[in-house]
Amino acid sequence: MKKFNSIIIKLSNKVYTELSGLEEKYYQIALGIEFRKKKIKFMREAGLELFYENYPLGLHELDFLITPCYDLKEPLIIETKVSTSISDPHRQQLKNYLRSASKNENIIIKKIKTGMLLNFNNSEQITESSRKKKETQKIEIEVWKYENKKFSKVD
Repeated sequence: MKKFNSIIIKLSNKVYTELSGLEEKYYQIALGIEFRKKKIKFMREAGLELFYENYPLGLHELDFLITPCYDLKEPLIIETKVSTSISDPHRQQLKNYLRSASKNENIIIKKIKTGMLLNFNNSEQITESSRKKKETQKIEIEVWKYENKKFSKVD
């Protein structure tokens, strides 16, 4: 997954450089364009049923469902955010998706155990005196796995 992650970082930085300061949906559209260029197969806004025990609660849309490619061996969820940093509510959303994935009927979604939070930093600052952008971390990525009822960060 190391090669896949480095490709995601490169593509995300490219998108951020072009779109910094816009809404999340524009980052998603641009990222989808970059995925197509790199022949990364994906579905945008794929439906995922959320469950309580074995009872469906409702349908949510994943930002991206990525199928195996490069050194990615299993399908993966990518949730994009535009925020100052990744926060616990973002992690909780991903955890809920990963917990429910195995209970879905779709054979691809059923296999998902790993998710990626991809945050495009929205705190870019421009100083009045120099009109130069203050350097901030452009993107932030966290990868999480849900196995055996445990949610753990992947290094």
